[in-house]
Amino acid sequence: MRITRWGEYGIHCAAYIAKQLVAGNDKVAATEISESQQIPIDYTRQILQRLKQGGIVETVRGPHGGYKLVGAPEEINLSQILVAAEGDTFEVICETNPLSHDRCGNGTCCSLKPIWYRLSQHINDFLSNYTLKDLLEEQDRGEDLPIKIGALSASLPS
Repeated sequence: MRITRWGEYGIHCAAYIAKQLVAGNDKVAATEISESQQIPIDYTRQILQRLKQGGIVETVRGPHGGYKLVGAPEEINLSQILVAAEGDTFEVICETNPLSHDRCGNGTCCSLKPIWYRLSQHINDFLSNYTLKDLLEEQDRGEDLPIKIGALSASLPS
């Protein structure tokens, strides 16, 4: 499993929008997200487009438009965001890049394939248990989290 910048930034963007919603702002401009999270604006727009296509955010048009969450922060989990931003949470190599047809074909017996599928399920279950609301609450409690929503930080938990 490898979370790319698409996934990491997707979570940061969605969490920032959730934080603004809790603060009373139901929509946020892409430029505000870009500046607050220190993500280049073109990259921010691409990420927001992926989140829109994935059903995480929607656009509000007009002079005071922006992006808003499709659901409440407690209804949107990290698995959903990662799938929207990256396409998946865990790549089962047997499907995406098999070693060979003889080893990884549908009719072959491989003792690793069921392990990769179970691992994928565990990862999805784990990520599904964390919502945007959870991220905001953990930050409010002062937890030492690597994600600092609204203010970039290089600190990582020890």
